[in-house]
Amino acid sequence: MSYVLHCHERVDFGVGRGLGRLIDVVDESGTPVEHFELMCAAIDSDVKGESIVQWIEKVESGELDSVEVDGNGWVIHLSKETVFFEGLYGQGEGGAVSLEQFKFAVQTFLLFLADPSSGSIRIGFAT
Repeated sequence: MSYVLHCHERVDFGVGRGLGRLIDVVDESGTPVEHFELMCAAIDSDVKGESIVQWIEKVESGELDSVEVDGNGWVIHLSKETVFFEGLYGQGEGGAVSLEQFKFAVQTFLLFLADPSSGSIRIGFAT
């Protein structure tokens, strides 16, 4: 099955239901893939600039074996083997992805944030 990383404008679910995320990994039918939900929620909530990329590069280069990046709503655990997510307010824990998948998602999201008026980004996502 092929997946797509989709960065897009927020969706308003209506009064009392809130707004959707700016990033999702979806299947061929456009349905969000559950395995990537925690990653997307953490990116949407806590990735606003290049600082996370710097942490990724420190782990990739071997400068750090692993690091816990503490954000507003999530702790993102980075290592060369895996990245997993810990919600600070009961959002969940787990959702392990590879460092490469996480880096790709973060870089794509930052491109979208740099110019959200250019429309959505849909790009193949390796699993």
